[in-house]
Amino acid sequence: MTINRIDQPAEFSGPSLDAFSAATRLGESVYISVDGRSLKVLGTGTTPDGRSVAWVSPDTDTASAFAQALKQAYGQGIANTVTRELGLAPSPGKPLSSRLIERAIDMARTSQTVMDGIDFTTILGCSARSNGTIFIDVCRQAGISPESLDAGARRHIDTAMRQKFAQALQSGASPVEPGTARAWLRELLARQR
Repeated sequence: MTINRIDQPAEFSGPSLDAFSAATRLGESVYISVDGRSLKVLGTGTTPDGRSVAWVSPDTDTASAFAQALKQAYGQGIANTVTRELGLAPSPGKPLSSRLIERAIDMARTSQTVMDGIDFTTILGCSARSNGTIFIDVCRQAGISPESLDAGARRHIDTAMRQKFAQALQSGASPVEPGTARAWLRELLARQR
């Protein structure tokens, strides 16, 4: 499978996780070959006696490109965990098995779901619009009456908190500790005064 010019941020120069996933449907293994400005993901074949063979060049590192795609899609923390658990290490010239890629993607999705669930509870407690228990508690500790905050201020606080949780997820700092979320709320409430 050939992947044409990749529309990714400048700091990311490999194929997307979707490209890896699509390539797993084409063969038993996935390999990246650099060809000018485009990247080719090739499947392997099988010899008449059933042995798997791959056409590879020794300077391409499919495992590292896949780890980078995981990081781009799921963040550093999840990518590090998945690559460590599956023993994915740089291995120039060697393809990755389609089964390993599928397993890694499944592990990353599952990890993301778990992290989202844990953070969801903290986000709900911090919600200004929903008068979450953490929000009310932090307001009282800061000497602010929650009722004094209008809908616009509450919307601003919730938007800022969602951004902070998203940044934590991308940097691998998820799930967010309630103490950290409280500190973020205190900082946002201080700006409301």
